[in-house]
Amino acid sequence: MTLQTVRAIYKDKQLIFADRNLVPENGAEVVITFINTLGPEIMLEADPIRELRGRGKGEKLVERLLQSRREDQKPLPG
Repeated sequence: MTLQTVRAIYKDKQLIFADRNLVPENGAEVVITFINTLGPEIMLEADPIRELRGRGKGEKLVERLLQSRREDQKPLPG
């Protein structure tokens, strides 16, 4: 059994595959992931970016990131 990703359109209670060679055999189980464009929009009360501000206080995240970058930029021995 293999997992494949193919493009298909669901129309009139049928799946229409973009490539006929990729149509699964009769009885094959398929998993469908789709974008629901008709769903209700969720209104957030606060800006998500602002909500994250200050979450890493005391963890010295910037210093750790800069140290990691310095280590990445060191020439490799040899």
